[in-house]
Amino acid sequence: MKNSRRNPPKPASPFLDVDEAASYLRISRRALENYRCAGGGPLYRKHGHKIVYHIAALDDWSKGREFPDTGGALR
Repeated sequence: MKNSRRNPPKPASPFLDVDEAASYLRISRRALENYRCAGGGPLYRKHGHKIVYHIAALDDWSKGREFPDTGGALR
């Protein structure tokens, strides 16, 4: 007999905290914070007082930083 009170497993959250997002992007937490303050970083959300990043926003930001050669990165 199944336990009807048992909750189904929760899906993994698509939201990462600052440390998880920095690790996902392979940059330092400090670099991610600087991007957030100065602009030009990935889109973020505030859930209450907590800053979180959606994985899709991190992927979009990273994709926008693709360059065909080293000259493209300097522009």
